[in-house]
Amino acid sequence: MDDSNSEELYCSGDNLGDQHLNQRNSPVSDSSGEIRKAAEESLLSSSSALDVSRKHIKHLTEEMYRLPNIKYLHLEGNVISMLPEDLFQKLPHLVWLDLRYNKIKALPPGIGFHRKLKTLLLERNPIKELPAELGHLTSLTALNLRHCPLEFPPKEVIQKGLKSILSFLRDSGNGNLPCMEPTTSGMWDYSPLPSVPAETPAVVELSLSELLQSSLDLSQEWPSEEEKRRFQKLRSEITGKEKGELLAD
Repeated sequence: MDDSNSEELYCSGDNLGDQHLNQRNSPVSDSSGEIRKAAEESLLSSSSALDVSRKHIKHLTEEMYRLPNIKYLHLEGNVISMLPEDLFQKLPHLVWLDLRYNKIKALPPGIGFHRKLKTLLLERNPIKELPAELGHLTSLTALNLRHCPLEFPPKEVIQKGLKSILSFLRDSGNGNLPCMEPTTSGMWDYSPLPSVPAETPAVVELSLSELLQSSLDLSQEWPSEEEKRRFQKLRSEITGKEKGELLAD
């Protein structure tokens, strides 16, 4: 990827959302062909990264599994609505998964069996529930949920950060889901659960402070200088958005 494309990918503010909206409304491409082309380029360069961002891809195909040792998977800005059930089993070495600006409504339960994924970016996907199995993804250190209409976990859990989210999901999977009935004070009661949890408000924003901590620093190994620069631009964009939202509040 040349520098001009890289700059466009990580522009900030509303223009970024407009670009993705326009691209997602464009004609859907040949998903298999686009993934095959990117996979061949990665094989030729011996890269541990696969970039199929903004290719109007609708489905993830078997071509992607030609790179079982891939660590960095960029799928941002497509029209993907569903992830393969075996995605995380077939790509066991993933440490970075960028799914921002897609149409994903659910994550496959198999994500809980992964052992290396550190960063999961889900911004601007219509996902309402995180699977209980995600709580067992102990390697995860950064989770981006900005502008996802989440209803589960509830907002009060989301606001406490990644550790609370994972703990809540583990408890829910073990049948220890806390009660989510609001009290008279307006706070949420986390006493032992009833048989069915009450409906919870949608989550519109997630503070990204944890996302910008050591889990996303420059000390980790990057497959190339290009990937490192790519990360720097993403971190700058996210930081700028969060500062703008804090000032607006």
